[in-house]
Amino acid sequence: MVRPMSKPTWYTIHAQAHKAEILIYGDIGAGGITAERFVADLQALDAEAITVRINSTGGSVADGIAIHSALVRHPARITTVIDGVALSIASLIATAGQPAQAVEAATLMLHAPWVVGAGGNAAELRKTAEALDATAAAMVAAYAAKSGRPESEILDLMEAETWLTAAEAQALGLIDEVIEGLSVAASFDIDLTQYRNP
Repeated sequence: MVRPMSKPTWYTIHAQAHKAEILIYGDIGAGGITAERFVADLQALDAEAITVRINSTGGSVADGIAIHSALVRHPARITTVIDGVALSIASLIATAGQPAQAVEAATLMLHAPWVVGAGGNAAELRKTAEALDATAAAMVAAYAAKSGRPESEILDLMEAETWLTAAEAQALGLIDEVIEGLSVAASFDIDLTQYRNP
């Protein structure tokens, strides 16, 4: 059964018996759906096992970190599966699974957080940079906890904007398993240059 949700939404929940499946197939935090709403829906699930399927180019860092944290602390057995792409903050959500899986043709990308159109005087810009550093540190800690890699190595990967195949992500410990591919139910018309640092 599909859990009814207000529209527009970037995720869907299918629940049956003690299992549930959440599809995150779109931008994180887009369409006015907040992490607060997502977490409330997650907590309302009476499920012992939850599979979170991801095909997302990313979105709001704040929403993504909150969703990752909610999945990590949820009492159900959480399995994340990258069905297509997990780019930017979506890659952090993907690491919340125990296990975290990716189909053979999946792509994962991680990069340092950034802002568009920052303004103000030197003091204000320094505050913005400090906020970005703090956000990056939180992301580094989460990626490092999943992978077992040193935080310095994770930070280097983020600052370099690193694109990974499923096999490469597994080799780094960011996912646990590469699985057989499934048909992806959503597609994106994306300009990948938007993820390039200026």
